[in-house]
Amino acid sequence: GGPRSVVVTSAVPGEGKTATATNLAVVMAQLGRRVLLVDADLRRPRLHEIFAVSNRTGLVSYLASGADPESICVPTEVDNLYLTPSGPVPPNPAELLASSRMAELAELAGSQFDFVVYDSPPVVAVTDSTIVGALADGVLLCVGAGRVKREDVTAAISRLALGEVRPLGLVLNRFLPDVDAFGA
Repeated sequence: GGPRSVVVTSAVPGEGKTATATNLAVVMAQLGRRVLLVDADLRRPRLHEIFAVSNRTGLVSYLASGADPESICVPTEVDNLYLTPSGPVPPNPAELLASSRMAELAELAGSQFDFVVYDSPPVVAVTDSTIVGALADGVLLCVGAGRVKREDVTAAISRLALGEVRPLGLVLNRFLPDVDAFGA
């Protein structure tokens, strides 16, 4: 009964959002769920590199050129995990993500998969995450410990709220506990 589609974003680059999205998708697939991981970071896509698949066709191919949805869904080496790479970097990412075709794809993915994870760009820099977040059940905000300024996190939360995106939680990455504080 929980969320079935999640957007993973961060306030600024370098906070571990792509690693978090990938790990979340892999774990859900290992639990036996049929999972689709979508590279919705149309500006700096990386998921095709992580899974060593071609990025010649993907989300942009579907949104801009009308490619068949099945042709942009690639099985990965992880059982139950499928990837939709971003495809070629477009000149107008936000417009494509705000299109009716993106809404149709989100609905189709939700009907074909048990869980959908969207990797999206940092929310402070561009509006892409709020656009995709409105199509998903909610957003996970990644925060890099010691890397991001408090005001950037506050700005990210404010932008997500303005976009009426449901926050699901915050993921603290790169946190190194003070071992001495735990008596070790």
